[in-house]
Amino acid sequence: MLPRDELQRTARQMNLPGFGPEQQERLHDARVLVIGAGGLGCPVMQTLAATGVGHITVFDDDTVDMTNIHRQILFGAPDVGRPKVEAAAERLRTLQPGIEVEAVRERLTPDNILRALSGVDLLIDGSDTFATKFLAADAAEITGTPLVWGSVLRYRGDVALWWSGPGAPADGVGMRDLYPAQPDADSVPDCATAGVLGVTTSVVGALMATEAVKFLAGVGESKVGRLHIYDALTTTIRAFTVARDPARPLTAALGSYADACAVDSTQGQSLIDALSAGTAHALDIREPHERAIADLPFPSSHLPLSEVERDAAAVERALAGYAPGDEVVVYCAGGVRSGRFVDTHHALAEQLGISLVSLPGGVQRWG
Repeated sequence: MLPRDELQRTARQMNLPGFGPEQQERLHDARVLVIGAGGLGCPVMQTLAATGVGHITVFDDDTVDMTNIHRQILFGAPDVGRPKVEAAAERLRTLQPGIEVEAVRERLTPDNILRALSGVDLLIDGSDTFATKFLAADAAEITGTPLVWGSVLRYRGDVALWWSGPGAPADGVGMRDLYPAQPDADSVPDCATAGVLGVTTSVVGALMATEAVKFLAGVGESKVGRLHIYDALTTTIRAFTVARDPARPLTAALGSYADACAVDSTQGQSLIDALSAGTAHALDIREPHERAIADLPFPSSHLPLSEVERDAAAVERALAGYAPGDEVVVYCAGGVRSGRFVDTHHALAEQLGISLVSLPGGVQRWG
């Protein structure tokens, strides 16, 4: 029997056709593991706690930053600097005083994820890197754990329920049936600078929570492999069904999961040393609002990519300001845009007699 205060708190949803005490007890008894207390994890956990899920484990090794607050709705300005899992757990306990929250200030890795999934009824992936998403999908398939998966970028979000491996339906579908291999780093937008509309994460997180509640409570239709694509600019949701690839063997062991934003620390340090010594010049290609937030501790020239898009001759004018033999270190927030800039304009730099090189990790790593 559910506690009286929980019956009172969830009374409105138990008035729904097909959703009564039995379904509420299923939620109360459920054990959910959430990856990431970020833009997706926050609305997911908020909704699941309010809906009555009895046990949530959350993994995240990050702290709250001021730039998080516009979309990570469990946090406020007083939480800046606090561990995200600590602040999130505190908030969830105010929503549902009887909830069990296990706040783990760690990153999930191949060394700990299989152990973490022991006894878990549903895995929810709110991470923001392909490395973690492929790790989560493979671990879910190895253990047969159902996986609610979401991603968001700019004005778009994707949501799906994956379930494959031991105990899954015979026609179960895993994330690798949609994405067989992790994309190359160059094909992935910059981890911090592609941008995201804050309310998009709330909508996508709510859709993820809806899929989780339906699956755990046993109500409605939980279609494994159905991918929902949300577009905030048109306020539309498109859906299509991903089929199981019969030629794909099920994942039997975890592999290596390289972060697309991994940093070459050796090369980066040598470039930072050159900038510090004044033997190299810094060229910042970020937008003005990014410079206002954080920067490298060295003088730099500024050539926003938005200006390059408007004026094709802007790059040649900027590079012509350097002397033959100069080394120019191009940087952005994380290194992706600067890498592409160098690839695009290295021939022009050679003609001018200068060396153009990208700073791995950008301001995120060296600022």
